[in-house]
Amino acid sequence: MHESRYLLETPVGYRRDHGQFFTPPKVARLMVEWILRNNPKTILDPAFGLGVFYDEILKVDPVPRIHFTGYEIDGQILTYLNHGNNHSNLSIINADYLEADLGSFDAIICNPPYMRFQKFLNRHNVLPQIEKKIGIKLMGYSNIASVFLIKALKELRENGMLSFIMPFEFFNTGYGKEVKRTLVKEHLLKQIIVFSNEKDIFPDATTTVCILLCEKNDKEDVIKITSIHSEHEISKITDINDYYQNEILPSALPYKKKWTPIISSLLSKKDVPSGFCRISLYGAFMRGIATGANSFFALNKRRIQELKLSDRNICRCITKSPQIKKAVFTEEDFNTLYDNNYPVYCLDVKEHDSPEVVHYIQQGEKSGFQKRYLTKNRYPWYKIEHRQPAPILFGVFSRGRLKIVRNYSSAINFTCFHSFYPNLFGEKYIDKLFVYFLSDRGQEIIKMNKRSYGNALDKLEPGDLNDCLCPNQEQLDMIADWEADQIIEIAKTEGKKAIMKSNQVIDRIIHSQRCVRQVAKQVG
Repeated sequence: MHESRYLLETPVGYRRDHGQFFTPPKVARLMVEWILRNNPKTILDPAFGLGVFYDEILKVDPVPRIHFTGYEIDGQILTYLNHGNNHSNLSIINADYLEADLGSFDAIICNPPYMRFQKFLNRHNVLPQIEKKIGIKLMGYSNIASVFLIKALKELRENGMLSFIMPFEFFNTGYGKEVKRTLVKEHLLKQIIVFSNEKDIFPDATTTVCILLCEKNDKEDVIKITSIHSEHEISKITDINDYYQNEILPSALPYKKKWTPIISSLLSKKDVPSGFCRISLYGAFMRGIATGANSFFALNKRRIQELKLSDRNICRCITKSPQIKKAVFTEEDFNTLYDNNYPVYCLDVKEHDSPEVVHYIQQGEKSGFQKRYLTKNRYPWYKIEHRQPAPILFGVFSRGRLKIVRNYSSAINFTCFHSFYPNLFGEKYIDKLFVYFLSDRGQEIIKMNKRSYGNALDKLEPGDLNDCLCPNQEQLDMIADWEADQIIEIAKTEGKKAIMKSNQVIDRIIHSQRCVRQVAKQVG
């Protein structure tokens, strides 16, 4: 393989646009050994790239008796191949696999491209064809890797073996439901391999990845869960089929539920405390305001004065996550940002005939802001969503600790934060929920629903947060109001101390529940 030369000579942007990252040879070997178990005569690689899987097959069988078919849409990468004309068993087709009408194969192995399906230019033509062939309605915002997988599963022969690298996030997403349904209902999934330190093993990956090992034998076997911690560990594995830490019944992986918390709990050996309920019992997280043109809508003090915009046509708004540094955000904090010329106001037109407003909108239209994806579907294009200030804000992206903010200001927020709006039942628990979110144990439980994008970057969608678990009413009532008030007051100036205090409170709740369970067992 000429991977090093390709990486050196090909811009990162080009590789990102094509969703390319390369499979380390040691990982490829594990995947190849899986698909060779049933002695296949035909193998398909839907995203051939530089041919790492074929290279590994040659190491196992230098004179292979297998016919290997590789599809690759990128003609440029094929110019870097080191496979000569002497490989009569190899067919490389420079075409889009998703448009190919293929037969069936004894084995399929793939590291598919990683990109949202919206970025696939021919998706409107390809998607209906794929849906017709597989008999499944796919969501248009699927990651293209999931579309590759579900098409490949339909092209796998009886007793065929499949090994696929997938973004770990698909276990939690809406678009992953149909894929998971197929994997479980048709008894295809046999093993899931996750990597606890993917940057050590997949240094070029832009998302956290896993490997799915499948066999089309119509047997409802237990699903093996494997965790690999380092590249060195891979070298010690002689048979991936026998290398696993846990087993789980297919029935314990409902396709409609998020799989990440289930898998993570198996590997971490950490149980969710007894009695915990969904956060949605107390209210709902919503995404922040999506303007479609933040540079137009976000305004600082100087710009507001230049434009002479009245208070009737602007509203207080957190427009960027770094504007909030501490876990408690007050009106005084907001005013400090405004006085220091941070863009903490948003255009919110109430007086459409105001000369100042009309002038600014005309400026925006000259710059083409009204033609952007979101703005062109609004009337008028400069209208923003109506929102109330949320008492709790949750950072969308995080590295390490999740960003949680108790908001006492009158500011709304852009999509840099998710907003928690309590229902009537949850209003009295706002401060106590904040204490839970701030605690290390709370964050650990919430992270079970995260989506990982590689390089230690995690993301939580509103639905992910609403499905997270937290203490029930009886458990939250164990936190005294004065304790919650004290932690919030400390968090204004001493973040680490506030976390420590919140840990003590949440640990007390969990410990008391354990004691109750132990007493109940003894009485029983």
